[in-house]
Amino acid sequence: MATLTYDAENSVYDFETSELKGSLRAHSRDPQVDIRHGISDLVHKPSGVSIIHPKYSALNLFRLFATHSGLGEPRLFERTASADGDTLTVNWGPADEHFASIEAVYQIKEPNLIDLTITVTAEATYESYEIFLSNYFDPPLLAHVYLATERYTKEPDEVELVAPVENPVFKGVGLVYTRDAHAARRCVDGRWERKEMGHPTAQFRPQREYAVPVAFQADLERRVAAVLMSRPEDCFAVTSGYNTDDPEDAWKVQNPLYLSLFGSDFVPGTERTAHVRLAITALDDAMSQPLALYRQFLADVG
Repeated sequence: MATLTYDAENSVYDFETSELKGSLRAHSRDPQVDIRHGISDLVHKPSGVSIIHPKYSALNLFRLFATHSGLGEPRLFERTASADGDTLTVNWGPADEHFASIEAVYQIKEPNLIDLTITVTAEATYESYEIFLSNYFDPPLLAHVYLATERYTKEPDEVELVAPVENPVFKGVGLVYTRDAHAARRCVDGRWERKEMGHPTAQFRPQREYAVPVAFQADLERRVAAVLMSRPEDCFAVTSGYNTDDPEDAWKVQNPLYLSLFGSDFVPGTERTAHVRLAITALDDAMSQPLALYRQFLADVG
């Protein structure tokens, strides 16, 4: 079993499995500039591939939303954290702009898995409540998503693996792949247009629907991928950038994948849980491992 070891000097919990070596952060050292709670460092030991963006993190509870409402950023909220063996639990209580509590449980699993279980308990009414989970990967890695085909290519019940590439039609825009048409309305319902967020917000626009809520970032030369996944009932949208040679493009610089979790209406007393997994895997020529890992994830969490 992997064990979390606290490094007080760097304010991180270090861990190591047979295939992974990394660090998990519970608190920001400077909440005004350092957003890196979550996985702040991760290396795939067999290949030596660095997975996480050196300036950011993965499995980071980035923003909280409801329809027409920005509910704040957990990095700015007070929290408590406790570690036990391979598990780190982080708790946020209600905040001035967010009347709900959040429990995030990170678990390191042999040989190559990091699970995140998020439970929200609401104390107010929120329409289409969302946790926007950010994951920033080392810029050399290339984004891939799994898209549905039936409504778009007339191929029934197929899964199409796509590596999005730069296009002038959507340059500068986050590409949102939603669960269905109802979910597609949520990313353009006003939640990203709040001026009081303090800085310009990115544009996110619906594209095709996802086939499964799975995306990965891949080093194609060394045949390694970081696979991000959730359950359809927990994740109403997956968002990626696009692969580009423009070194100044923000989507290249940050190289993100985002998951939009929950998406349903909350009333006082509502408690809901979402499951997320990050898996680091070798890739065969057919890139069969991500979907195999997803099937195992569904079997594990139900």
